[in-house]
Amino acid sequence: MPQPILTIAVACEMDVIASRQRARQIAARCGFSSHDQARIATAVSELARNVFSYAGEGKVGFSLAGATGRHTLVVVIEDEGPGIADLELLLARDEHTQRPGGLLAARRFMDECDIDTGKSGTRIVLTKLLPASAGVISAGDIAQAVAGVSLPSNVALSEANQQNRELTDALATLQERQDELVEVSRRLEQTNGQVEELNRLLNEKAASLMVADRQKNEFLSLLSHELRGPLSAAGMAAQLLKKSPAATTQTVSLSDLINRQVSHMNRLVEDLLDVSRISRGLISIVKTEVDLRDVVNAAIEQIMPAAERKDQHVDVMLPLDPCKVEGDATRLIQIIGNLLGNATRYTGEGGHITLTLEERKGAAFLCVADNGQGIDAELLPHLFDLYVQAETSSERQSGGLGLGLALVKSLVELHDGTVTASSAGQGRGSSFDIRLPLAPARAAGLTTGAVALA
Repeated sequence: MPQPILTIAVACEMDVIASRQRARQIAARCGFSSHDQARIATAVSELARNVFSYAGEGKVGFSLAGATGRHTLVVVIEDEGPGIADLELLLARDEHTQRPGGLLAARRFMDECDIDTGKSGTRIVLTKLLPASAGVISAGDIAQAVAGVSLPSNVALSEANQQNRELTDALATLQERQDELVEVSRRLEQTNGQVEELNRLLNEKAASLMVADRQKNEFLSLLSHELRGPLSAAGMAAQLLKKSPAATTQTVSLSDLINRQVSHMNRLVEDLLDVSRISRGLISIVKTEVDLRDVVNAAIEQIMPAAERKDQHVDVMLPLDPCKVEGDATRLIQIIGNLLGNATRYTGEGGHITLTLEERKGAAFLCVADNGQGIDAELLPHLFDLYVQAETSSERQSGGLGLGLALVKSLVELHDGTVTASSAGQGRGSSFDIRLPLAPARAAGLTTGAVALA
């Protein structure tokens, strides 16, 4: 059973103010902080004012509940008025007002607020757990201490009434701000959870992509090695058929066709192997001093049969003096051969291909240009990506996997150089420019002429 502390009759405005003062005094004796004292006093005075305003008279009773452990302050406000009509609607309306009524203030400021209302009156029970620091305390001790404290005079009570109103407004505003901050904090926590989940998914995707990329490279390497054996056997068989004494003209022609296709497939296999090595960082180059003129001539020799079959004219402009760089001769031939091969492939019958090599400002500049099908502007930024190809044309005689230019870029960068592409558009040809640093002995920037080798 609760231990009674004090009961105050409410029949006038002064009684409302007195209930507030006593509520604050009792809260102080119970060990509540000054902030909680103000909240308890506000809740009690607002409900006492409702009693006076709507029922005419009533009473406010204070008691202490809990025989062991922490005690609970219990405040009962009751009257014999007409009751509260549409209680739920009233509480809902107060929730959306800037200045809440007494019921909402009591519900916000106290731990519990139990409301029992009807035609015979209203009984409201407020409870608030005492702080842990309150220690051992009894209702009699609180009642005795409060009785020894006199209430302020009427003038002071009037001033306190005004202060009570102002404090209620301030507390209500602070409560609204607190509610807003709680909502913002909830949303931030929700957003943070979503970001963490997104990061987890991204990490999983990144790990999955890395595994898939490694598996792809391993597959390409395995496939390339597996294809080498059958291709070698097919090429050898074609050579034997061609050299047979009983070979007819048709047999020789078919043997040449098989050899060309085997050579094409061998180039694709080598490209696949190189892509696999580059992706895994396994490719290496052996740098020696190389004359780019010799590299160009070797690359020209590789593509001339294909150019002659399409009646294409190849112009080569080389410097008179050696143009030496530090690089891997085999890989440099592969670079230029790929560019020339693309020019042959994407240029039609009777087309024109030009290769120019010159020295400028301590570097070697090589340009391969053609008047072939050209490159769309949308494709240019992605031209050196893996598996990217220009659109096929009806004049194109051989295919590819879109690996050549990606290999060119990787190999040029291994030689500390750069490669760029340009085109005026479809049907207007294309141009590829390579810049390589000269060997130290040539880095002085010699100026030489050029001779046409046609």
